[in-house]
Amino acid sequence: MRASGRNMVIAAALIGVITPAAEAATLTATFTTTPNNGLYAPNNIVVVWVEGPGGTFVKTIGRWSLVRTDSLIAWRLKSGLNDVDAVSGATRSDHAGQLTVMWNLMDKQNALIADGTYTVRMELADANSTQAAQNRQGTFTFVKSATAQMQTNLASGGFTNVSINFDPTSAPPPPNNPPPPSGNPPPPSGGGGGDAGTDDSYEAVEGGCSTGGGSSIGLAFALLALATGSSAYRSRSR
Repeated sequence: MRASGRNMVIAAALIGVITPAAEAATLTATFTTTPNNGLYAPNNIVVVWVEGPGGTFVKTIGRWSLVRTDSLIAWRLKSGLNDVDAVSGATRSDHAGQLTVMWNLMDKQNALIADGTYTVRMELADANSTQAAQNRQGTFTFVKSATAQMQTNLASGGFTNVSINFDPTSAPPPPNNPPPPSGNPPPPSGGGGGDAGTDDSYEAVEGGCSTGGGSSIGLAFALLALATGSSAYRSRSR
């Protein structure tokens, strides 16, 4: 009986080894930008952030800017002056290609947001703006729930070809991982450099992590074999 109880404890531990951790939800947004005919056009800076019910600031999930970040007026009014989240690249030199942001639904305190309707806001500046109305501004919504949601071909405020994909079961890749398999959203693209010293490479926004299953399963079988062998040995000894 004692050996049987010990085996039950080991079996319970094995369940923890074999069973993968639940993956977090993911929001993926892709979009293209259009010129605003400002002083520095076609150079431009872009930011994407999320607001909760009532317009409360949740998190910055993508930003392509450094030196001229102060010109992103609407975002600054919401996020405050010290928000440094999600720097995805430097000032863009044109509007070529799509931009992509991925978010794991965690807020600034690294807590998972509650279910409900959220707003994805986008802002673009290509001048020394002093008022939000001088910039491109796009507004989109999505619903966080247990149901996946895919919106395509959206447009708002000069942001076009917008897709908003909410997946309640998948997690984004960790930062600096190899490119995702074919069929997943590509990393953000955009022209490099008005901001010297800024890396234009993509940085995933607080992505999830993955765990290989092979080593865990091997460890599980090894522990099970050890438990079985130990029980058999004790039986023979008696």
